[in-house]
Amino acid sequence: MGYFDLVRALRDGSPDVMKAAKAMKILGWICLFAAVWNYVLYYLGNFGKEPFHLPPDYPYVALISLLILGVLFLLAAHGVTAMEPWGRQMGQFAVALLIGMIICSVMIMFSMKEFLQLWEDARAFVIIFSLIVVAQFAIPAYFGMRYLGRLPVQEDGSARQRAVYRETPAVQEEGSVKDRFGRDIKYRDSPMRFGIYVTALLWIAVPLFIIMMIVKLRGPEAMAMTFPPVFIVMFFSPIIYNRFRSPFETERERILVASYTGGGSIFLFNGSWPFFRLLVYKDGVEIRIMFQRYCIPYDKMGDIPDKIGFFSGGILFKSNLSGVPSNIRFYKLGMNKIAKVINETRAEYLIKK
Repeated sequence: MGYFDLVRALRDGSPDVMKAAKAMKILGWICLFAAVWNYVLYYLGNFGKEPFHLPPDYPYVALISLLILGVLFLLAAHGVTAMEPWGRQMGQFAVALLIGMIICSVMIMFSMKEFLQLWEDARAFVIIFSLIVVAQFAIPAYFGMRYLGRLPVQEDGSARQRAVYRETPAVQEEGSVKDRFGRDIKYRDSPMRFGIYVTALLWIAVPLFIIMMIVKLRGPEAMAMTFPPVFIVMFFSPIIYNRFRSPFETERERILVASYTGGGSIFLFNGSWPFFRLLVYKDGVEIRIMFQRYCIPYDKMGDIPDKIGFFSGGILFKSNLSGVPSNIRFYKLGMNKIAKVINETRAEYLIKK
């Protein structure tokens, strides 16, 4: 799902309690991670010295404010799941607070000496850049707050009804397959216990942390020896993993019709070529990205247009499956040909079924 897909979904989409709660949880854990990351990075990267000049109290303010924000999002997720009125209200407050923190961060950045000089030299550029950065987050936040306001609540429902709604487990479908952790991999498979967003954050943060630790212990000259191998591992390992056989290939001895390598997006996560991989089977499609594999059967997938416009951003795969993002976009050159292959294979499968 790209940026405009997200805005349209928040603006016009039907309110979904579980999707909203999941989004609140993701934002909460991201904020908690960012709190620790900003605190550690300030000292490892010497951001209080040349050439950055961040205020000395910055790591403490960032740590405390992001921790509070993360807790608010997690509490909001709990309230939204229970369909409590305070859940959506707390979620709206947390979103507004997040936008306020983003605006403050931009102001802090442009208060630094280097950016003050840029302000004097290119004032129009600075204003336009700042507005674009803020709008990129403010517009989805605005529609996100309205989306939360449309969520259903049980103002007069009994505590027993709320408990049943909250605790009733999902029904396991017949024929599901378990992975090494005992999780259902009928539609999702990954060596990671967490989803794509946390995986992507860790895949960037952990190598960067290792590089900064080595540089801090061994000196700046260690950068030349450390960065190239770390970068090679970061860049090529997800691509190589996409080439390994998945349980979806062997689960039912699926027949592979075609495979494509390209780019795509999931929510606000974007990946360029060659990080996305699309496999078209006789009974469904499999999408691979960042150590995550998603299988979407044709009978559980939304319709795909016959013609893909130049400005459409590729094929949007819609579904409502457990563990699978509801919107996954894939793109590469020749999208109309790919759409034709998928639609013809899907039509043949649905007729036989």
